[in-house]
Amino acid sequence: MSEKKVLMITKRVCPYCERAKVVLNKGLEGKYNDRIEFFVREDDEKRFSDLREKYHFLTVPTFIDKKTGDVLSDSKPETITAFMKKAFGE
Repeated sequence: MSEKKVLMITKRVCPYCERAKVVLNKGLEGKYNDRIEFFVREDDEKRFSDLREKYHFLTVPTFIDKKTGDVLSDSKPETITAFMKKAFGE
């Protein structure tokens, strides 16, 4: 099993989160999905609060490179693609 190097934080009802998932699944053809930990805010509010305090983000979707601590809070195809390529060394 591949290491889950990136954490993606979403909400259940969030059009921007859905748009980011489309980027991952269609734009990037699911290339990184097996190495991304998908976390839904409502599943664990305590963990969400702890992550927000540690990484200082305000919105979802948020991507966190678990190794470097780099954070991206965006749903634009070009920024997600660049973040993923950097996180996975491409």
